[in-house]
Amino acid sequence: MKLWDFGRVKDGKVRIGDKVRRRLGLEDGSQVYSTLFRYEQDGARGHEIVLSTFGPENYRELCNLTFYMIDAPGACAQAAKFLADRNVDILNSVSVSMTCGISMVWRMLVDLSYYGDSTQLIEDFASVRRASPAALSKVEGLEISHSHISDRYTKGMTGPQPGRIKVKPLRKVARSPSLIKDESFTIPKDYLEQLEGVRDGTPVMMVGDVDSWVLSISFLPEDCHLAEFSFEIPDRPGSIYRTTDALATQGVNLLAVQSKVLVYGQRMTLDVVADLKDAGELDKVVERTLMALGGEYRLRCKGPVTV
Repeated sequence: MKLWDFGRVKDGKVRIGDKVRRRLGLEDGSQVYSTLFRYEQDGARGHEIVLSTFGPENYRELCNLTFYMIDAPGACAQAAKFLADRNVDILNSVSVSMTCGISMVWRMLVDLSYYGDSTQLIEDFASVRRASPAALSKVEGLEISHSHISDRYTKGMTGPQPGRIKVKPLRKVARSPSLIKDESFTIPKDYLEQLEGVRDGTPVMMVGDVDSWVLSISFLPEDCHLAEFSFEIPDRPGSIYRTTDALATQGVNLLAVQSKVLVYGQRMTLDVVADLKDAGELDKVVERTLMALGGEYRLRCKGPVTV
């Protein structure tokens, strides 16, 4: 799951909005490690800074772990004790009651650096359930897989290789982490020296990935004209294509797209954040889009994005 927000560079800093910052745990005092990436494609060039609360030396033993539990008092305590007894460190986590009083799921990022490997942890879980069933009486199962967040932090946003987009990491000279202070990330000085065209007032787009606990900061053109709008469209194959194609023919550059089903097989929403620099006024863009799509497509809301 990803969420996004917008801002500007001010005094060499980027303020991270509450929506993104709180979901990723980037509170004041948090230490973050960063990598600057340069992307090139057909002569065009762009930059991205990727932030993580985990340093590169930590990634090797970070795993995604999920407990499946009975929704009853003591279930989370049993699962946490199983990990604590094995010196497994729980990092970021979220538990959700799937059916109240029946079942729940606890998903977490864990560090196995002081334990061993994931295969052994699965074997230990099965052994405890056989030998001491009361110890895990409210825990039904465990799944674990290696986290791949290191790829995002160390390699950037890469696709199939070789591709047309070239990616180059531009690392900091200093290896020490940065501090989140006053809800802001201070761009390291050696990054600023490599960010062509980035100055005070440059707009930025922030994308938080709550699955990998990574924040992406990318730099937008100075003359961008940001807007967001939401359509209600038919839930059937081709509807999203028709909507995005109607926007593309007007020169609308989509920056973020999210769809959600309202009534399966009938209605869904399509939320869009876009740059209208080459498309014209927001009202006209929406009017032309709806005319091209017909009566089954409706506008839910629209408005400029303030940065």
